Amino acid sequence: MTREVRDAFARLTRQGLDPNDAAALALKLAAGIAEWPLDVPAFLGAVNRCKDASLRSGEKLSEHLGVSDAIERVFSSADALNSSFIAPSERRDRERSDGVGEDDGGDDDSLSSEETNPPLDPATRRVRDALKLDFDELLDVYQAIESLGSLFVGILLASFARLLESLGDGPTAWSRAGHSLIRLVLIVLECPALIEPAHSDVLGSLLKLVASLPGGAKDAFVRCVRACYTRERFTRTLVVTQQFVTVRVYDSRHVIYGGVDVAVEHASSFLRVLWRANAAVVGGVAERGAERVPYAFVPLADFRVDAVNGEGFDAREDYRRWRRPDLFTFSFCDFPFVYDRVTKARILQLESAMLQAHVFEHYALGSPSDRADVLDVSDLACPYLKLDVRRDSLLADTMRLLTYHVRCGDIRKPLRVRFVGEEGVDEGGVQKEFFQLIAPEVFSKRVGFEWDDETNRCWFAKGKQPWAEYELAGVVVGLAVYNGHVLDLRLPKVAYKKLMGEKIGLADLRDVAPWHHNAAMCLLRCEDEDECASFGFTFSASYVDDVTGETVSVDLLPPCGEETRVTMANRTEYVNRYAEWYLVDSVAAQFDAFRAGFERLCSGSCVRMFRADELESLIVGAPSLDFRALQANCSYEDGLGVDDALSRWFWDVVHLDLTEHQRRRLLCFATGCDRAPVAGLGSVRLALSVNGSDDDRLPTAHTCFNHLMLPRYSCREVLRERLTTAIENAEGFGLQ
Repeated sequence: MTREVRDAFARLTRQGLDPNDAAALALKLAAGIAEWPLDVPAFLGAVNRCKDASLRSGEKLSEHLGVSDAIERVFSSADALNSSFIAPSERRDRERSDGVGEDDGGDDDSLSSEETNPPLDPATRRVRDALKLDFDELLDVYQAIESLGSLFVGILLASFARLLESLGDGPTAWSRAGHSLIRLVLIVLECPALIEPAHSDVLGSLLKLVASLPGGAKDAFVRCVRACYTRERFTRTLVVTQQFVTVRVYDSRHVIYGGVDVAVEHASSFLRVLWRANAAVVGGVAERGAERVPYAFVPLADFRVDAVNGEGFDAREDYRRWRRPDLFTFSFCDFPFVYDRVTKARILQLESAMLQAHVFEHYALGSPSDRADVLDVSDLACPYLKLDVRRDSLLADTMRLLTYHVRCGDIRKPLRVRFVGEEGVDEGGVQKEFFQLIAPEVFSKRVGFEWDDETNRCWFAKGKQPWAEYELAGVVVGLAVYNGHVLDLRLPKVAYKKLMGEKIGLADLRDVAPWHHNAAMCLLRCEDEDECASFGFTFSASYVDDVTGETVSVDLLPPCGEETRVTMANRTEYVNRYAEWYLVDSVAAQFDAFRAGFERLCSGSCVRMFRADELESLIVGAPSLDFRALQANCSYEDGLGVDDALSRWFWDVVHLDLTEHQRRRLLCFATGCDRAPVAGLGSVRLALSVNGSDDDRLPTAHTCFNHLMLPRYSCREVLRERLTTAIENAEGFGLQ
């Protein structure tokens, strides 16, 4: 026994195992309770001999049986598999440092190695070193097996199935194997055959195992992925899991009672592990001018799953399950990264509509005496939030009415807007024009916002501002989102990051104060103390109070920041402190008031589904206007057809004759808003119809219904002239 153990130990250490691991496995091998790890060079040689045409049939059969036996023996045994594919330390470090360098190609937009594989913290490095997994060698073996045909791939997958069955559930497997369990999972995940739907049972068992792991094990898995994966490997694992979800969602055979497929739940749980690994990057810290991307491997939007973002997916039902956790254990709403921004907007609209219906019912059926001490009985009897505003006093009227309704607590009623002196009935179109007009009024110097011509953005003014007006500005934004409208809002991206609680840093200063950002970047690029000293910076900042007109100095490094000069040694700390002061501390009270107003209407868990960039799209709409998509979704009424001359003339004028500004004016004329919703113009259902045949008449529109009515003009030139006249001079609502 002693000699057998010694021989086994020597052989295992030659294959790369650590002495402790080799000793433990040698004892098991000598006792006959474990299998030998795979001898990769010998195995690859046997595979090549299987494909040697010069071998006689008997010899080839012998080689085939040997390869088959090796596959079954190693890939169904946890001990054998965990002792295989041992990577030398220098190969692990080289693979880690290489990252994606081979496919960067010098593209300025490509990720550097450091951005793709973020620096390892000590805990992550220890886990990586404990795994010692040689992915290149593993892939060579998988490709060799695939080269022998489907029979051997089937043997491999059957071996995986036996392995996973022997491991048990997550807690049991973790208690037995510890970090070596993660190594097994990574080995199986690397198998290229798992992307085939025919092998979904094996992948489902693997995902079930990961989903049932305890929290500490999942934390370790996150560290392992970040330590061992390159962008290519991460992307492949992500795609395999997404495809598994897609196939299961489309295949109704797997749906059980309550509309939930437990395999989809397991896969979604694993996607969350990948999401955490991808998003676990410290961002915003300036270091020699470098600016980190907010992800480790792939853009965050790459996590969306097409199957849950298409027309065939019932988002309403998924939302219903989410709102009844007492009845349903799973909803994709708990994994919002699988949704795109359009689906998230649909879910938010569902929640807003349900809440408005509840509030409407409360006020329509409730007793006015309940709150007679706060409101007039006439207000309590009305189930709508009525804003009667004058065009020439739009800001003052809006602020007065919103202040009143915020104080009364009925700001969540369904909105109805009326322009005083006009006959328009608000079925949606009046609201759209109201928000179109009020946004630039609110986000102006009159309310307390600074406008920058270089960035074409506004920001919160510093100093002792009237906080209540910032809260009302937030209420206006929240009211638009709550009622499904978009705003011409010119806030920088950092405002949305702050609303969503995301980390901010020096890079965000570029969109607010580009001149300060440029100065900070120049400082970080200094090469010696003399160049750094030439800036004359100290740890202080100053601004002019817009209310008092006084210049206010701020100490960035209390208590002696003004006397502390910026040097090569402390410049990084200085630019980070300055960015923190400019974007956070200097406008803390103003932004807190703005956020409080926004959250009066948008504080639910649905809003928390959105990332900052998605929230921006939700509020301001799609960044571009695709009128071809609008044309493709257009309907034709009252005898007008898509091939009629009037229809062709209209779209020719839109695409060929109108300027970008005029097209926006046309959109506003027909729909009440010159911006596209988050889903783009393809989601807007424009209706065209005929309204008489007089060349002297102008086009008219029902903005509530996106309905544009055109007289049947005699020629294209008349249509162009009448249309441009109408869109350039239209304002207000009236009934003829």
